[in-house]
Amino acid sequence: MARNTEVVINAELARALGRRHPRWAEQQAITVESTGVLLGDPAAQPDIVLVHPGGSPVIVETEVLPARSVEADARSRLGRYLEATDEVVENVVAVRTPLSLRESRIGLAEAIGSAEFEYCLLSLTGEELQPQSVVRFPTSGWLRGGIDDLTGFIELTSLSERLIMKGTLALERGVAAAARFLRSDDGGAFLEKMARILKQEDGEQTSRMAMAIVANALMFHTAIAGDHDVATLAELRMATRRSMSQQNVLDEWTRILRINYWPIFKIASDLLKVTPARKATRILDELAAVADEMAGIGVTTTHDLSGQMFGRLIADRKFLATFYTLPSSAMLLAELAVSRLEKDFGSPEELTGLRIADLACGTGALLSAAYVRVATRHRRAGGDDRRIHADMMGRALIGADIMPAATHLTASMLSAAHPAVPFGNTMIYTMPYGDQDNGRPVAIGSLDLITEEQVLSLFGTGRMATAGSGDVDVDLYERRFVMAHGSADLVIMNPPYTRPTNHQVARVPVPSFAGFSTSEEEQRRMSAVLKDIYRKLPDRVGDGNAGLASNFVDLAHAKVKPGGVLALVMPIALVSGASWSKVRELLRRDYHDLTMVTIAAVRERDRSFSEDTNMGEVLVVATKNDPSRRDRNQEGQTLYVNLTRRPAGLTSAVEVARVVATATGTNHGWLTIGEEEVGCFVRAGIGDGGCVGVREPDVLTAALGLIKGSLEMSRIGAIEIPFTTLGSLGDRGLYHLDIKGPNRGPFDMQDLPPGRVASYPALSRHNAQRERRMVVEPDTQGRVRQGCKAKALEVWETATRLHFNLDFRLNSQSLAACLTPDRSIGGTAWPNFILRDSTWEAAAVLWANTTPGLISFWFAGTRQHQGRVRLTIQTLPSLPMLDMRSLSASQIKLSGKIFDEFSTREFLPAHQAHLDDTRRDLDRAVLVDLLGLSEDILEPLAVLREQWCHEPSVHGGAGGLT
Repeated sequence: MARNTEVVINAELARALGRRHPRWAEQQAITVESTGVLLGDPAAQPDIVLVHPGGSPVIVETEVLPARSVEADARSRLGRYLEATDEVVENVVAVRTPLSLRESRIGLAEAIGSAEFEYCLLSLTGEELQPQSVVRFPTSGWLRGGIDDLTGFIELTSLSERLIMKGTLALERGVAAAARFLRSDDGGAFLEKMARILKQEDGEQTSRMAMAIVANALMFHTAIAGDHDVATLAELRMATRRSMSQQNVLDEWTRILRINYWPIFKIASDLLKVTPARKATRILDELAAVADEMAGIGVTTTHDLSGQMFGRLIADRKFLATFYTLPSSAMLLAELAVSRLEKDFGSPEELTGLRIADLACGTGALLSAAYVRVATRHRRAGGDDRRIHADMMGRALIGADIMPAATHLTASMLSAAHPAVPFGNTMIYTMPYGDQDNGRPVAIGSLDLITEEQVLSLFGTGRMATAGSGDVDVDLYERRFVMAHGSADLVIMNPPYTRPTNHQVARVPVPSFAGFSTSEEEQRRMSAVLKDIYRKLPDRVGDGNAGLASNFVDLAHAKVKPGGVLALVMPIALVSGASWSKVRELLRRDYHDLTMVTIAAVRERDRSFSEDTNMGEVLVVATKNDPSRRDRNQEGQTLYVNLTRRPAGLTSAVEVARVVATATGTNHGWLTIGEEEVGCFVRAGIGDGGCVGVREPDVLTAALGLIKGSLEMSRIGAIEIPFTTLGSLGDRGLYHLDIKGPNRGPFDMQDLPPGRVASYPALSRHNAQRERRMVVEPDTQGRVRQGCKAKALEVWETATRLHFNLDFRLNSQSLAACLTPDRSIGGTAWPNFILRDSTWEAAAVLWANTTPGLISFWFAGTRQHQGRVRLTIQTLPSLPMLDMRSLSASQIKLSGKIFDEFSTREFLPAHQAHLDDTRRDLDRAVLVDLLGLSEDILEPLAVLREQWCHEPSVHGGAGGLT
C-alpha cells in the first residue's frame, strides 16, 4: 500500500483547518508547500502558511513522529517576512503528526479528524524580534489535542501579543495627549457638558474617558470603512486638504448612524459636538493618527484594547470597585464556563436561543470572552458565526452596568466581532443608580433585578437600552427586555466588591449617580431599597460584611436556570470568610461540579484575576442543580485548582482551562501543560477553604488528613491521631468589645509597665519579639469603669492562662497559642480559651505549636493576605485540635513536663519552622515522646515542614522566598 507523503498530509491538514474556520476558507488564507512565500528566499517551502484576517501570519511546520527536526524547522521561520504582505512571522506552530497518518488505511481526511497531534508554539518577543528572544509554549514538552484543538490553538496564536501591547501603548498616549489639550485652557462650560453626557463629575479622568470614547469610534470607523460606502479617515482628511474637520466627521458619523452602529458612534458624536471647534481639529488629528497606527498593525477591532484602556479610565473604579477583568482571566473563566454548556454548537437556532448575561458588565471583557468561546465552538462545528451575529447581539448577549460609557463600550466590543454585520437592538442596558429625576424611586443598579424580572415593574423612564439603531427608552422597549428568573444559560460576572455602607474618600472624580459620591441621606435611601429587596427574598446570601459582591451572588442565582452555569470572579474571602458562609451553603445546596481557581503567588497583585485589585481573587464556576435531572452535588464536593501564576495570554488561558478539564479520576495531583507544572488540584468539601492558593498537593493532603484525625505524609502510611475540634474541649473567651467596648465592656485597657502587678492583667496585643517563647507576659491591664465592678468580675471569671492567636502573621510571629504565667484576660489578638480541664492547657499549647498544629491553624483560617492567617472569635472553636480527652493521666503529666522543658526555649517565626531547631525538637517531643509514634515519621515530617514553609501563603515573600 502506498504511503502518504508529508506533502499529501499537509494538504489534507490545511483543508481540515479551512473547514473549521469560514474566514480561512473564504479568503484563501492558507497556502501549502508553496515557494515564493518568504521574502528573500523564494525557494523556501513552509509547510502551511496561514494569514488570519485582521491577525498576524502563522506558519505551521509539521513532521511525522518521531519528528526530530520539526522544532528546528519551525525556529528557522521566525523573523522572516512574507513576500505578499511584508508582514513579519513572529509565531510558528510546530506539529508532530502521528505515524498512523502516513499509513492510514481509511480516508486521510477521516484519519486527521480522529488523530491526536502534538504541538507547541515558538514566538519572537520584544520590539526588535531578535532570533535569540524566542519563547516556547509550553516551555517543555508538547501539547496534545485533536484537529479542533489544534485549529483553536492556531487561531489564538494569530493574535500577536506584541502588537496588542504596541497598540495599547499608542492608544494610551493618544488619549492622554488629547485629554491634556482638551483641558489646556483651564476648562470651560463644554467640560461640564461632557461630564453630564458621561454622568460623571468633571475632572481629568472624565476627560480621558471622553477622549477614549472618541478614539474608539475612530478605530471602529477605520474598521468599517469600505463597507456601506463609509468614507475612510484619509478621504475625510482630503476633503479639507490638511486636517480632520469636526463637521465632516460628525456628518459621516451621522451617515453611519443611519445604517447602524449606534452603540459606538452616538455617545462619541455627543461628545464631539460639545467640543469647541478650536480644539476639535487637533484632537481629531491626534486620535485619527492613533486609529491609523493601529490599523497599520492590524489590531483595530480584533482585540480588547479599548477595554484595557477603560479599565484604567473609569473614574470611580476605586470607589465602586469595578475592577477590570484582565483579558487572559476573562478568557480562562469564559472557557471554563462555556465548556459546560450542553448545546449543539453547530445549530444556529440553539446558539441564538442561548442567554448569556453579565449584569455588572463593566467594559464587557467577560461577556465578550464568552461570546468568543461560543463562536469558536460554532466554527469548529462547521458553522459561520457571522450569520448568527445579529441574533446573538439582539437576543443572546445580555449586559447591564450603571455607567453609560461602560455599556456603550460593551456593545462596541461585541459589535467588533463582525463590524460589517448590521444588527438591530442589543440587550445591553445602562441601569440607574441613586436618586432619579421626576420623583422616581431611588435605584441601586442591577441589584433591583434580584426580586423582579419584568421590565415594566423594574424600569422607569431613563433606563436606556443600547441599540444598533439608537438608544431606546425602556418604557417604549420594555417588552423586549425581560430577564425572567431562571432564564440564563450562563451568568458570568466580576461584580463590585465594596460594602454598601463603606464611606471611602477618593481623589478622582466619581459618577454623580454612584452611591459613594452622593449624600449620606441618599445612601441611606439606597440601603433601604436593598433591605426592602431582601425582605422579599426568602433565602438570601448577601451580607453587608461581605460587601456588594455577595448581593450579586443573589442576583446571579436568581437569573441562572436549572442546569445553567454560574461563573464569577470573587474576593478570595468567599472560600472561608465567616460573612460568606451563606454563599458557600448556597453553592453546596443548589449547585454541583463546583470549581474554584486561585493563584498561589506571593504578591497580592499576582493573586488577582483583575487589574489593580491588589487582593486575592477566586474564579468560581458551578452548574445549578436541575431537579428534573436529579443532579447530585455530592455534599458540596469542590475541585480546587491552584495555579502557580495567572495565564500570560489568551492561548495559555485556554490551555489552562483544557488541562483543568482533565483533572479527573484522582483526588489530588499536578496540572501540567506539556511538561511544565502550572498548578495543582485537590478535591475536597466546599467548607475546606484552606485548599485555595496552595502550591504543593502533599501539604493539602496532610492538612485534610489532620481534619479527619490522620497524619498523612509522603514516604509513610497514614497514622491515626486522636483529633477533634477545640470547641469540643471547652468554650471560647469573650469578644474583645465585651471586655473593653464603649458602653459595652467594663474595662478601660491601659499599658502594663514592666514590674507592675496588675489586678486585671490582660494579653491584648501582638509584639513578635515578646512572643518567641510559649510563655508570654501580659501586656495590658484593665481599669474598671465606674459602676462596672460586677461586670468586671464576670469578665474575670473567663480569665485563663491559655490564649490563641487570632491574627497570626506567619512570617514574623512564632506562636499559634501560648500560656501566660498566671490567669489573664484575653484581648483582640490573644483571646482566652477555657478548657473543661485546666490540666489540658500544656498539651493544647504544645500541639498548637508543632508543625501539624501550625498546618491545622493555617488551613482553618482565612488567608486574604500572604504570610498571614486569621481566625475570628466565632470560628476559633472549629480549630482542629489534639483530643486531650484521649490522653492518659501519665500523658497529661508528661505534657506538663515537656512544656516546662520548652517554656524557656525560643522559636523562630513560623515560616522558618524548617530552620528552627526548637520547632524540630518540639515535634519529636510531642509526636514521638508524648503520643508514642515511631521515629520513622520524623523524616517525612521534616519534608512536610519544609514544603509548608515554602508555600507563598506562609512566607509571604519574607526572606526572599517566592
